[in-house]
Amino acid sequence: MADETGAELGGETPPGDGGDDMHIHRPKPLHGWREVLGEVGVIVVGIVIALGGEQAIEALHWAHQVETGEAALKGELAREVNNAALRAAQDDCITRRLAALASILQQSSESGRLPPVSAIGQPPYTPWTVGVWDALVASQTVSHLPRNKMIAYTRIAQVTAYLSNASDQEQDQWTTLNSVVGPGRRLSDVEAEELRTTLAKASSSNRQMRIVSERLRDQVKATGLVDQTYFAEAAKGERRHLPPDGAGGVELGAKRQGLAPTRTPAPATADTGPRRRRRLLPARTCGHTG
Repeated sequence: MADETGAELGGETPPGDGGDDMHIHRPKPLHGWREVLGEVGVIVVGIVIALGGEQAIEALHWAHQVETGEAALKGELAREVNNAALRAAQDDCITRRLAALASILQQSSESGRLPPVSAIGQPPYTPWTVGVWDALVASQTVSHLPRNKMIAYTRIAQVTAYLSNASDQEQDQWTTLNSVVGPGRRLSDVEAEELRTTLAKASSSNRQMRIVSERLRDQVKATGLVDQTYFAEAAKGERRHLPPDGAGGVELGAKRQGLAPTRTPAPATADTGPRRRRRLLPARTCGHTG
């Protein structure tokens, strides 16, 4: 009874009599600022190592993304070099064809009738797009490019967007010009004015396409992403597809327009005569006749 009373009054329970053997380690007090700074330094170094490792892994990830993105971009820029080379190779022919159409339209406006005109074709319709650039922007890869590269690629993307829009407009203009193709027919003053306006726009489009596509070629070349030898190869490849000068011409009655050497006209038959002979535009010297 005395023992129980003693326990209730706070007496200690002897070791081994059912009590818990628990050892509590109290932190030792730090003695001086040197030990405090040591402890803080250990913590700081650990944090720095952790953050540095994370940043290193992220840097490797974005370096891989940039490398992959530029590889894809290189293929699309090489295609734009081909497009520019094609436009340069066919510029003279397109200019001659527009001049021939202007001559036909001038004579038709005076006579009030369009002569029979064969297929006039149209400039090449090429995809002026750098689709992979939009993907690089969306994935935030662009922000990890060197600043000079980011600016150069952005300008190229803007120029290709301009060329794409200008090319669409040019195709619409040539669609209108193709309305002269076919047998001879009456030409109203309203239609003649529309054709003259469209012809002027097509001439302006041709100049803009040539100038801006040359600028694009130079911008791509300046990046160094596409091999320098590729530019000369692209130009040679596009010229190889063109026939020699004088392979096609525009025939207006007995007068030639200087696009081809004079050829002896085919003899007239009962159904065809000099007035009904079709005006021939150079069908294979530029563009395509679809």
